[in-house]
Amino acid sequence: MTEEYKDVRDLAANAPYDQIYILVNTDKYGGGAIYNYYATCVNFNIHSEYVFVHEFGHAFAFLADEYYTSSTAYNDFYPKLYEPLEPNITTLVDFDSKWKDLIKEDTPIPTPATKEFEKKLGVFEGGGYVEKGVYRPKQDCSMKSISVDDYCTVCKRAIQRMIDYYTGK
Repeated sequence: MTEEYKDVRDLAANAPYDQIYILVNTDKYGGGAIYNYYATCVNFNIHSEYVFVHEFGHAFAFLADEYYTSSTAYNDFYPKLYEPLEPNITTLVDFDSKWKDLIKEDTPIPTPATKEFEKKLGVFEGGGYVEKGVYRPKQDCSMKSISVDDYCTVCKRAIQRMIDYYTGK
């Protein structure tokens, strides 16, 4: 990330833009993004393509991280009494406003993380850095683990909605 955001905006002001993406010349793994501000990505790491796609999801479509077991895991990051704003995680407080319309009727909510539901859309516990009480749409997605072309249906819909917003559709 950058501590010199004013300088980034000053530089970006030299050309029209909708999004700012900062490429960092290093082979160290990492990246970051703040919705509607900017994203950063390393460009010489074996996983640079994944980091770019993942951070794009944050910066462009306000997607949440779907992982919950890492050095950035928190137990109380999202209050369980409220629905998170991000479109790809839920506390089930207002699940109707999320991806409930995309789930097949015979899919249990919450959905067990078993082989039977491995490729299906559901409501899987663990997401947004939280192990319990926050749910994600699929067992795996580009917002959860290293996979370049693996946005789930919910994340794809959020990205499409943002594209439609910007293009006036």
